[in-house]
Amino acid sequence: MRFDKRHINCILCLLTAMFILTACGEEEVSYTDTGMAAIEALDYTEAMEAFNAGLEAGEDERLILRGQGMVYLAQLKYDEAVDAFIRALNLSNGVPEDLDYDINYYLAAAYYKSGRLEEARAVYDSILTLRSDEYNAYYLRGIVSLESGDYESAIEDFRKAIGINSGDCDMIIDVYQVLAAQGYKEAGRDIISEYIASNSNISDYDYGRFEYYLGNYENADKGDSAQITLFLGRTYEALGDYNYAISLYNTYLDKNHNAPNIYNQMGLCQMKMERYAEALSSFQAGMNTEDKSIMQTLKFNEVVAYEYMDEFRTAANLMKDYIALYPDDTAALREYEFLKTR
Repeated sequence: MRFDKRHINCILCLLTAMFILTACGEEEVSYTDTGMAAIEALDYTEAMEAFNAGLEAGEDERLILRGQGMVYLAQLKYDEAVDAFIRALNLSNGVPEDLDYDINYYLAAAYYKSGRLEEARAVYDSILTLRSDEYNAYYLRGIVSLESGDYESAIEDFRKAIGINSGDCDMIIDVYQVLAAQGYKEAGRDIISEYIASNSNISDYDYGRFEYYLGNYENADKGDSAQITLFLGRTYEALGDYNYAISLYNTYLDKNHNAPNIYNQMGLCQMKMERYAEALSSFQAGMNTEDKSIMQTLKFNEVVAYEYMDEFRTAANLMKDYIALYPDDTAALREYEFLKTR
């Protein structure tokens, strides 16, 4: 996967959504609104029909051309998209407005997708000349520079984007992924390390994500290492690598036995692998720790494990005890009624 194209697509989707939300607040639904709604529904034929009808009805030509350009982008008709966006920009009154910047972002994306990198860069240059705090323009120009082979300019733009939007940890990770995809993984790690060094209020979750991309899977020197392990493990579970996820959980538990959250997640992972006896052991080990903060969750999962092992009588008896302790759990009550019939 090429992360740069994915991220530009995300920007396009965000801009589209912002426009649609604004349009929906109007009392009358115009052809232009209908076209934008059709884009959101991925019905590009209906969208173009609505925009053409809007032109005949005398609706705002700039907004219609913008919408048509978006349709062409989605249909990979980049030359037509460029033409539509340029025509829309030529209808400007000469004083840059938010809509002009919006259209320019789409124009740059059309140039980029068609491989016209210098023209895409020129558009971002123009945006930044007038709005020097547009961090998305720095970020996207950095992507273009990197693909053009201008590593130094790319790094400079990425740092500017991060500096302006300093609280956005997602952007830090996006920058890392873009650099790694182009063969600059260590440069991406340097940026993450610099960010960690200059920020003392990073959440445990974000710190865990940073440690993952830095390759520090087992030895986090700050933050909640249990949260880091959970993040890493769930990441590998999402990738389908359950064995490695379990190895991460076990590595943590070898040094930290009082971690019911880790035992619980390992049990859930083992359940996905249909290793129900092992899952049961994990849930029960979590119940035997000093930390009782998720005892209810572990007890419920213990019942589920017995159920999957076809030990319904044991599951029913345990569920009866569970309900006595947690009578407000309506899901457990329904499960108990089911178990009594088995």
